Amino acid sequence: MTRLLLILSSLVLLTSCAEQFNIAGNSNVPSLDGRMLYLRVSPDRGGVKVVRSENFCLDSCKVIHGRFSFIGDVDSTQMAMLYTRDQYIMPLVIENGKLDIQVDNTVQRVTGGPLNDRLYEFFSKRNRLDNEMWELQQKSIKMMREGKTPTEIEHKLGSKAKRLNAKMQDLEVEFVRDNFDNVLGPGFFMLLCNQYPTPILTDQIKAIVKDAPSHFLNDPFVRSYLSEARRRLATDAGSGAAESHTLEAVHP
Repeated sequence: MTRLLLILSSLVLLTSCAEQFNIAGNSNVPSLDGRMLYLRVSPDRGGVKVVRSENFCLDSCKVIHGRFSFIGDVDSTQMAMLYTRDQYIMPLVIENGKLDIQVDNTVQRVTGGPLNDRLYEFFSKRNRLDNEMWELQQKSIKMMREGKTPTEIEHKLGSKAKRLNAKMQDLEVEFVRDNFDNVLGPGFFMLLCNQYPTPILTDQIKAIVKDAPSHFLNDPFVRSYLSEARRRLATDAGSGAAESHTLEAVHP
C-alpha cells in the first residue's frame, strides 16, 4: 500500500510540472479551410548547433468551417509557431490555460495570457510603423509615375524613411531587451535573425546583445547564432587580409 501511494504521489508531482494548453482558433481566410495547421516549437538542443533551429510538431489539426483547436501538455512556457505545411503564419506563446487565436487577411492575434498580450501589443506598435512605411512607399511610387527623379524622391522622402526605419529597429531592440527574462526575448530574437540568409552581426543585433545577461546569451539559439556570425566575420576578415597581402605582393 505504501509503495502504491508513493507511485501515485510521484505521478501527481510529474503531472503538476507540466502545463496544459488549450487553444481555440478562428479564421475567415477561405484558403485555410480544410487545410492542416501545425503548432511547432524549437527544442532546447543544449550544446548542439541550432543556428537554423529545427522544430517539431507539438500538435496538429484541420481547419473546419473556419475553426480549429490545439490541446496538449508542455513542461514549461514556450514560444511556438503556427504553420500550414511549411508556410509560417504567426508566433504565439504556449502558456498555461486557454488561448484564443484569430487569423484573417489583415490581423493575426493571440489572447489569453500575459506574454501573448505583451507580444501582440508589440506587434500592434510595429504594424503601425509598417503601415507608415507602406504609405511612404506608395508616395514614392506616385512621385516616380509623375516623372520625379530618384534624387528628388530621396530629397523629399528619404529623411522620413530613415526616421521610420530607426524607430522600427529601436522598437525591436527595446522589446528583446525588455524580455530578456522570459521566452519572448530569445523567441523574437530568433524571428529577427531568421530573416537573414546567413548569420550576421548587424548594428541592431549588436545593440541587442550588448550588456545582455548571461542567461539570454546562453540560450541555445542565441549562443549558436552569435558563435556562427562571429566565426563568419573572422573568416571574412582573414580572407580580406590575405587578399590585400596578395595584391601588395603583386603590386608593391
